[in-house]
Amino acid sequence: MAVSEGTWDLSSGSWDDLFGYRHVYIRNGLDNGTILTFHCKSKDDDLGIHTLNNDEEFKFQFRRNLFSNTVFCCNFTWNGISHRFDIYNYKRDEIYCHDCYWSIKPQRPCGIRQKTRTYDICRYDYY
Repeated sequence: MAVSEGTWDLSSGSWDDLFGYRHVYIRNGLDNGTILTFHCKSKDDDLGIHTLNNDEEFKFQFRRNLFSNTVFCCNFTWNGISHRFDIYNYKRDEIYCHDCYWSIKPQRPCGIRQKTRTYDICRYDYY
């Protein structure tokens, strides 16, 4: 279930590995001319409402919480229809990505395959 390929080494003893910044990239992968509006928030942080044109990208960063249960949920809207997705979920993403790249596509969000730089890891549905 990797969004991006990476490693996480507890033996390094680095606090940055444990509590360093995580980066999330959200790309508008909808059809040409379709504007993506979204609102993302966690239990502690509200990122506000943002708009992306086709192929534009939004980036945010955060430090995971001490209890290892950080979740950022986003509401994505295009063509008057809303879709929800957890753009970052500690339980799903922590060991696979410190830099999580997502393309919001009509059918489902797709993560990036780092080796090919293509958004073809499409394992999760909107809810």
